[in-house]
Amino acid sequence: MYRSDTFDQDFKRYMKNPIFAQEYILALIDDEDEPMTVEEALRFTIQRMGTTDFAEFVGELVQSVDKFLKGNRKLKPETLH
Repeated sequence: MYRSDTFDQDFKRYMKNPIFAQEYILALIDDEDEPMTVEEALRFTIQRMGTTDFAEFVGELVQSVDKFLKGNRKLKPETLH
C-alpha cells in the first residue's frame, strides 16, 4: 500500500515531539499482539522517519544510525534514554 508524502511528513512532525515519540515507541514495545524489543521498535521508527530525520532528532550522526540499522552498533543506555 502506498503512503502519501503528506502522511510521511505528518509522521515526522509528530515524532519530533519527544512525548509523542516516547509514547509511540512504548506502544510498539507494549503491543499485545506483536510486541517489539526496544531495538526493533527503534529500527521500525527509523525506517518510517528516515535515517537523516531520526539522526537529527536524537542528535546522532547519520553514520551511527546507519550502523545501528545494520546491526553493527549497539545503543548505549544513555543514548536510549
